[in-house]
Amino acid sequence: EILLLHDNARPHTSLRTREEITKLGWTVLPHPPYSPDLAPSDFHLFGPLKDAIRGTRFEDDESVIQAVRTWLRGQDKSWYRQGMHALVPRWRKTVQVDGDYVEK
Repeated sequence: EILLLHDNARPHTSLRTREEITKLGWTVLPHPPYSPDLAPSDFHLFGPLKDAIRGTRFEDDESVIQAVRTWLRGQDKSWYRQGMHALVPRWRKTVQVDGDYVEK
């Protein structure tokens, strides 16, 4: 079974998107209107990435892009898996409090 968690952006809630998701047989998990608690980029990615490049001076945008790509490629598969698994309890907690902000 495929569980899909996405925000309530218009492209995600359009009739065409909903029809395609139904056709694929996926289950869409409820998502509060705005919840950074449910964005893996916010709770799992950005902190460690900022730590990794903190203090680095970049000459241009391309240097930043290259540094981020190198860092992302250097993470073990288990690191990405850990972030996705951490999403489950966060989702449950966020839904229980009806979307109120959970983490500081």
